[in-house]
Amino acid sequence: MYKFIRFLNLLLIVLFLTLIVFNLNTFAADGIIMEQVRYQQGSATREKGKIWISDNKIKFQEENGGAAAIFDLNNGEMIQIDTSGKRYIAAKPEEYFKVIQEMTSKMKIEIERQLSQLPPDKKAQMEEMMKAQGIPLPGSTTKPKKLTLQKTDKSESIAGYKSVKYEIYEDGKLAEEVWTNNSVVNDVIDMQELSNYFQKIKDLSESAEFLSLDSQGQMVYKEVFESGFPMKKIDHESDGNIYIEEVTKVSKSNIPASEFQPPADYKKITMREMMSQLGN
Repeated sequence: MYKFIRFLNLLLIVLFLTLIVFNLNTFAADGIIMEQVRYQQGSATREKGKIWISDNKIKFQEENGGAAAIFDLNNGEMIQIDTSGKRYIAAKPEEYFKVIQEMTSKMKIEIERQLSQLPPDKKAQMEEMMKAQGIPLPGSTTKPKKLTLQKTDKSESIAGYKSVKYEIYEDGKLAEEVWTNNSVVNDVIDMQELSNYFQKIKDLSESAEFLSLDSQGQMVYKEVFESGFPMKKIDHESDGNIYIEEVTKVSKSNIPASEFQPPADYKKITMREMMSQLGN
């Protein structure tokens, strides 16, 4: 279950990056590399990663050659690479969400079966744990998130780029802080195309019961995405934990086409195979 949830988290990351660079042109005829760091507030542990952008393609990879995700925006293909298993999958967004919807339905059935076999006290404890982690209980309905956006007058220099701060509130409680900059991707993003693609991802997400936003919530993220590239993001989780993700370095580079391809000796599998193995 943990591996499956981790896979979904990685998928969210790459989808978020896709929204940002949907209609990306070449950056100074070469490319751009961003270095990132992510950590939990109060922890000394740092998770590092890199983003490569060139020729309408983008790649995200964890530190030390970990799991990678590649998007070819020329054909809409999304590639997930499992470096530990030396395998990869390649699919369109529609295929991803279709399989996710199937897996989510199976997980709901299995969770309901396991809960029904627990004694009342253990079942109550498990349900409370699921609520705390934001996992919907079987038979429950998910209310669309009520989000509001506040653009502040605060700014911060992040990786050498002045970034403006936005605050996103969920039911009146601070949920996210995002600093964006429009010059780092100046003249390389078509905002209208970005908006159109965001709408497509949102529709697919809702059809797969993977994301539920009301119309105001949709506009909140649309405005944030259109304001510029997210240089820093702070997530305030419902359990009280705070996670920070920040771009630490931006540089131009001549990126070879091979950077956006899975290694030749890796095995291509289907998304259902990948999800089933991770779920198990």
